[in-house]
Amino acid sequence: MSILTRYITGQFLYIFLLTVASFVVLFLIVDIFEDMNKIIEYQVPLATAIWYFATKIPYMLFVSLPLAVMLATLISLGLMSKNLELIAMRASGVGYISIITPIIACSLLISVLAFFGDEYIVPESNRINEYINTVKIKQNELSYKSEYQEYKIWIRRGNTIYYVGHFIPEKSVIVDFVILEFDDSFQLKRRIMAERAKWNGTLWRCYNMIENTYDQQGRFETSKYDVKLVSLSETPDDFMIVFAENTDQMSYRELKQYIAKLNADGYETTKYQVDLMSKLAYPFANFIMVLISVPFAIIIGRRGGISASVVVAFAIAFLYWVTYSICVSLGNAGTLPPILAAWTANILFIIGGSYTVSYTHLTLPTK
Repeated sequence: MSILTRYITGQFLYIFLLTVASFVVLFLIVDIFEDMNKIIEYQVPLATAIWYFATKIPYMLFVSLPLAVMLATLISLGLMSKNLELIAMRASGVGYISIITPIIACSLLISVLAFFGDEYIVPESNRINEYINTVKIKQNELSYKSEYQEYKIWIRRGNTIYYVGHFIPEKSVIVDFVILEFDDSFQLKRRIMAERAKWNGTLWRCYNMIENTYDQQGRFETSKYDVKLVSLSETPDDFMIVFAENTDQMSYRELKQYIAKLNADGYETTKYQVDLMSKLAYPFANFIMVLISVPFAIIIGRRGGISASVVVAFAIAFLYWVTYSICVSLGNAGTLPPILAAWTANILFIIGGSYTVSYTHLTLPTK
């Protein structure tokens, strides 16, 4: 690695790390103020509150990376342009591509790290954060063991334990539903097993249901029903708080397995497929932000300063996010195929970024 490459890389990474740290601190401050009433209301211990906010940091890092990469590109190259360093490099025979290659390489590395972070760290931290919020802070009478690989969930509410094989929130349907009811001495009173249960607004309609009723001696009677209405205190909203329907709590691999299970059961998976493709597309935005930022960095460096870089960065990020959100919404509605819904914004900005990089290459002055 040449001295020039190390210098450009160092300048970029220094500003990038400062920017990421600033975003995380800003997000934490906003979250602390938003959740302060909840922390006070539930009298949350200091250690629990610290752990609650700490588990939000990985997700904050992940979502802030594209904007941080863009700002680092704009500021680092902008300062070099303003200080005439880029002109000095060009006058010394250093090619335009050689100047921006270290930053592009860094952005590709950040994209790869973002993907693996979203695969292994972010989902787990989101699960822990949800658990702390639901169980430790709000003190819900709830305990659950979630095996996310198989998407099997055990939920305890009072003297009743529920087993949920699959939960389809959009249809208020539970597949592989088991209900265990106990008396005050925790002796089993009734067991219900249903192949499928659907919420009709007031009751659960259970299909292919087997009901075992137990007496004090442990003897039981078995009844079978093709369809039966069952009254439970729990509604679909009660199950949503513990089921990983939120794809932010799933890795790419887990979400792919979940979609396969839903497809096998014949349920609609369009929204989940869009989210699956987005898990590949969004980390790649870090690379795209560099392509878009390079020409603006050079122009701003000649005519403006850091404040202008910040304005341009937020404007481009806003335009990208609007485009990305519209495409994802169209994908969720079934108007666009999932892969296009997730990647259209990236494709459009890659084309635009490639053009602007080529244009800047032709117009960059050498003196």
